[in-house]
Amino acid sequence: MVKAPLKSAQEKLLLAARRLFCRAGIHATGISQILEEAGVARRSLYTHYGSKENLLKAVLDTEANMWFHWFDLDLPGLKCSNKDRILALFGLLENWFEKEDFFGCVFINAVAEREKDSAWVKDVAGAYRDQIIERLRALVVEGGAMDPEITTQKLGLIIEGAIITAMVTQNSKAAHIARLAAEDVLRCIECSTSLPGNSILSATAITHDSFHAPSDGGGNLIIGSKT
Repeated sequence: MVKAPLKSAQEKLLLAARRLFCRAGIHATGISQILEEAGVARRSLYTHYGSKENLLKAVLDTEANMWFHWFDLDLPGLKCSNKDRILALFGLLENWFEKEDFFGCVFINAVAEREKDSAWVKDVAGAYRDQIIERLRALVVEGGAMDPEITTQKLGLIIEGAIITAMVTQNSKAAHIARLAAEDVLRCIECSTSLPGNSILSATAITHDSFHAPSDGGGNLIIGSKT
């Protein structure tokens, strides 16, 4: 059996901070807690990140990269219409929600916790969110939406609502319900265009079992009863 490579101190710190920031809160998590969770020396944190603030920025970067991986690699690799790629996103969300160390979205959590002197958190999270929404909008446009802006906003709200619901209820079924809501939105596109090859697959045609969210070794964000 091939053993998994040992994680570096830098990676251990990143994964530990990601878990603690989402599980306990950014402001409630101290450096000592991060070091204990990561199992590394204090010197390692200052060598690799310099400060807790820089570590938070690295966590936000990691979260964004997960989403970029989905939109830039996983979804484009599917041989189906753009509408079905949008629906497939909810399978990726379900995989994410089912991880034992899922505690919500670090973007949402960070902005909700920000203080007046931490405006940079909102700026960074907002910039990443804009890039993610742009990728979603591209799929919507290519799918033939009559009003891509409104359609994208609707889907964005459904996705963010699913993340928050999964965090609060500790139940991955939020992804399935969100997919049904997205199908209703996309059905409007179906009625407004007759482009061939754009039919929406049934709710069971693409399942979360077909996808595997990028693994960072520590997972992402809710603990829950998985049903």
